[in-house]
Amino acid sequence: MSIIIADSIIKSYSMHSMHDTPVLKGLSLTIEQGEFIAFMGPSGAGKSTLLHILGLLDFPDSGSIQYELSENVFSQSSMKKGKSAELRNKHIGFIFQFHHLLPEFTALENIMMPALIGGMAMTKAKSKAMTLAEQVGMSHRIEHRPSELSGGEQQRIAIARSLMNDPEIIIADEPTGNLDSANTIAVLELIRKIRQERSLTLLIATHSMDVARMAERIITLRDGVISSEVRTQANTMQS
Repeated sequence: MSIIIADSIIKSYSMHSMHDTPVLKGLSLTIEQGEFIAFMGPSGAGKSTLLHILGLLDFPDSGSIQYELSENVFSQSSMKKGKSAELRNKHIGFIFQFHHLLPEFTALENIMMPALIGGMAMTKAKSKAMTLAEQVGMSHRIEHRPSELSGGEQQRIAIARSLMNDPEIIIADEPTGNLDSANTIAVLELIRKIRQERSLTLLIATHSMDVARMAERIITLRDGVISSEVRTQANTMQS
């Protein structure tokens, strides 16, 4: 079953010159529920822009995107910003290269944040966040603030936060790009394990072939379009 169908997506950004800079140029893509896709390509190819649009953080200039979430079908073009924010909060989790943890809050409070934004009661959110902290191996660090955590620890907290609302889709933009090799391996294994346990749809933008090889499909972007697509043996190797 398709969870996202993107058709003819065009996106440009206005720069300092009088002319817009095109980033995505009529890109079309179908993503199946539970699929693990790695997006590769040089800087400026459109990877992050595509993930932001698929994750409802941004809107295309033209084209259409259809989502099937919790057995309901939604069209991005017909969504108001409030509705897209609600769907994003309920159904999509994000993991970014630079964590984006809130510095004034503890690790536990950062994990809780998506649920509190979504209206979950404080007691329930705290209990669930503590369970997630344990699952990512961070239960001993929940009272520490981000500045007191290593890069790998911060990313584990970000992973736990991304799972707080039981999303159907996880979007990870260079999730290991700021980590050393040991933490890269640990974080990748954690993401892969959680994805398998929860049957999540996982979309990762990466420059690393080691990361991409874990995916079932590698899609390479170049100059705003899909230049190649390869299906891997990841399912066979992980089963």
